[in-house]
Formats: sequence, C-alpha cells, structure tokens
Amino acid sequence: MAIGKMMRYLVRLYSAKKMFRYFGTVGRRMSFLREGLTMFFCLRDARTPVYVRVALLGAIGYLLTPVDVLPDVILGLGWLDDTAVIAAAMRLARAYILPEHVLAAKRFFPF
Repeated sequence: MAIGKMMRYLVRLYSAKKMFRYFGTVGRRMSFLREGLTMFFCLRDARTPVYVRVALLGAIGYLLTPVDVLPDVILGLGWLDDTAVIAAAMRLARAYILPEHVLAAKRFFPF
C-alpha cells in the first residue's frame, strides 16, 4: 500500500474527534498522554515530513487501540507498552515538534 493511501486510511480511522474524546476521558489520569497529544498536533502540521507522520500515526493508533502487547487493565503494567511506543515516536519526531504543538497540548492538559 502506498504511503499516501495508508495515511488517508489512518487519518479516517483515527479522527481528531476520536482522539480528543479519548484524551478527555482516559488521558487526564495519565500524564504521559500529553506527549501523545503533542504528537497529534505535530502530525496535523503540514511541515512535518511524511515518514514522521507515518510513525506518529502508528504510535497514536497503537495508543488508541484496545489490543496491546500488555493489556491496559493490568494495573501498573498495562501502560508500559504504550509508554514505550510513545517514547520511541517522540524520539523520532523530536526535531519536528514545535513550541506551538507543545503549547496546544498544554492548553488541553493544563496540569
């Protein structure tokens, strides 16, 4: 599948509305999810290269899907795999995350 087709499919699957609803309910309890929201704002920025967008879509998709390597219901351990995926994607996208992405995420998660 071409990268453009994959991007269009994933963007339809993981809409902004779904993302904000998820972060608004679950995200307030997990501080690392602010990084996931920062990645979302970086993903939506047209200045972000395609390969970084694909990596960010994959990480955000993994964060939103209920199927994980470690199920999220396992107390304490369930979020470890999600944290590792977010950390890897943040490391890749670090050069493309702008201050405006961070500020937008802080407005959503003020704590």
